Amino acid sequence: MVFELDDEGEKVKLNWPQEELQENLHPEQVLVIVREELRRIFIWKGPKSPVRKRFISSRVAQALQEELMKDARYHRCKIVSVDAGDEPAEFLRAFRLESMDVSERLEDMRYIRNVEREGLIQLGIVVEPKQFTPKEKVEEEYFSPALQETDQKVKASSLTPSSPRPRTVSRAKSSQTKPYPSRTQSGASNEKIEELKEKILKTELSAEYKRLNLILGHTLFAAVSKTAKIFGKDIIETDWEPVKKVPEGMLELENHVLRVYFDADKGIVEAVEVLEKDDSLNSKSSPKITQVKKTAPKKKGAPKKKTSLTPMPNKPSSLKAERKSKTGGRR
Repeated sequence: MVFELDDEGEKVKLNWPQEELQENLHPEQVLVIVREELRRIFIWKGPKSPVRKRFISSRVAQALQEELMKDARYHRCKIVSVDAGDEPAEFLRAFRLESMDVSERLEDMRYIRNVEREGLIQLGIVVEPKQFTPKEKVEEEYFSPALQETDQKVKASSLTPSSPRPRTVSRAKSSQTKPYPSRTQSGASNEKIEELKEKILKTELSAEYKRLNLILGHTLFAAVSKTAKIFGKDIIETDWEPVKKVPEGMLELENHVLRVYFDADKGIVEAVEVLEKDDSLNSKSSPKITQVKKTAPKKKGAPKKKTSLTPMPNKPSSLKAERKSKTGGRR
């Protein structure tokens, strides 16, 4: 996607194919170019573009960055400023362009505000833009690595002890020398970090663990999930982005596993992968066991014995004799 800024600071979308980008670049233009697959938003500034457009372009690029972050189909893009004639190497490689030959440009990016300009005109002072005078080109042979070594040896032999000033070597522009990849705070290039990230994410992971964080150089990365609705279905995409705020001091990890990636050629640690156990898998794989209490069978009681009847006691003999006497008297 290519956007051009008009005189009022509004962005206008242009339908330019990538092959025709070099032909359509104009010195007075300011373009905002989005390369989502590279996660970059380039602000291309022509050498004769107005200063007002240059300042507005950064605000437009930030608004466009926030717009893309709200859409789950797009990732967070980094904003890169590109000045014509001094283009960074990643911009030239991305569009297969050559550095623009600039003969005139705004001097030191300085400008006079309209209020100050009107005041100077009232005093009779005419403010005119200064013409750019190109500096003499430095011989390219001096900056080649082989010739630079020979020059250093010759200059070192010609130095005298009385000279207090250290020797200064002027550096050539990035468009004249071999382009160097952009580097992060850790010293590793962005391309190297992307390669390491892909290498780690392609590495097989045990089913018991899941990735928690990645440490690439001095940068901590975390997984960011984005949900997009496609045909009524929620699709979750996971992207690994650098953590902006990290905890202070020291942090101890318990019940975590670390996987360390080494670079044997350089003898350094490339990356560290932090893993943690996936509790959701353990809960699904191990079903709950319901304990059943076994009751002991009841013991059969012994059969009840029939109670024996007590026999009637025999009558005493005195009662028998008394009864006989009574019956005899009645006769």
